[in-house]
Amino acid sequence: MSRRVALLSLGGTIFMSQDASGGNARPDDGAGERLLATVGGARIDARPLANVSSSDVRPHHLAAVLERARAAVDEGATGVVLTHGTDTLEETAFLLERYWDREAPLVVTGAMRPASDLGADGPANLRDAVRTAMAPSARGLGVLVAFDGHAHLADQVTKASSRSVAAFASAPSGPLAIIEPDDLRLLHRPLPRAALLDQQRLPASPPDRFPAVPVLSAGLDEDLALLDHVPPEQLAGLVIAGVGMGHVSPTAMPRLRRLLDAGIPVVVASRTWSGGTSTHHYAYPGSEVDLLDAGAVMAGLLPPAKARLLLQTLLSADSSAAQLRESFEAYAS
Repeated sequence: MSRRVALLSLGGTIFMSQDASGGNARPDDGAGERLLATVGGARIDARPLANVSSSDVRPHHLAAVLERARAAVDEGATGVVLTHGTDTLEETAFLLERYWDREAPLVVTGAMRPASDLGADGPANLRDAVRTAMAPSARGLGVLVAFDGHAHLADQVTKASSRSVAAFASAPSGPLAIIEPDDLRLLHRPLPRAALLDQQRLPASPPDRFPAVPVLSAGLDEDLALLDHVPPEQLAGLVIAGVGMGHVSPTAMPRLRRLLDAGIPVVVASRTWSGGTSTHHYAYPGSEVDLLDAGAVMAGLLPPAKARLLLQTLLSADSSAAQLRESFEAYAS
């Protein structure tokens, strides 16, 4: 098999440089050329698609990634690497996983330190991403994240630190593998890809923009009163970052029922880092049982940001209420 890897770039810290004071990092088009010189062991076909911060990545960027990545694999590339800012990297990986339909791995990586920093982590992360893209054990696993010597599954990875170079963690199973020069050393055997279910009903790529689905957070003395000022027709859906196993205050329930009665899907995730939502532990007003009885959908192990993306993806494809529930049931906890 050819040892050729397609390298696509959307920018991020990995392609930024600092000023003389060691701060104020900004995109630097020259950083990419310097970084490529650090990668050996494969022929790299590099194609920059954008050089933006991860907070500025949009669905149309990811549609371009999918188009180029599929073409590269169909033309013989062993795998694809995408460089990306870390702030929304987990969301991009999750979203790409919904659409990636090749056996070859699509590996997302980035850096916590700019390319000009003495302790830049970008070179090692890019090297490891290329190794992952070529790893025999990575085939068929979909979209992976390579960071700090580990490979993570797109559906489980999350940014766990805003500062550390060990920025990413995975729940509930931990990292998928340690990245070694010739292959991945798997730490556990992954379950079948949940994204395969979605691929049966989704178009080839995401739309240019997703429907409006805000995330509101539950908490102490929070009754979601903002919903009193938002006409239901302005929302395509709503995600609640619930407390505990997916709970809201009793006073919030009439507001959520108003949306549900109007046909607006409401998905409830947990704001807690691990454990996810439940379906049966509590039955008081505002609990998961009360929410389910009202017609809400529980996000299971998906955190709020990923639950939002899954809901938006399904809504953009005109999925039925039953299909929506089925997709979220793949993450039941």
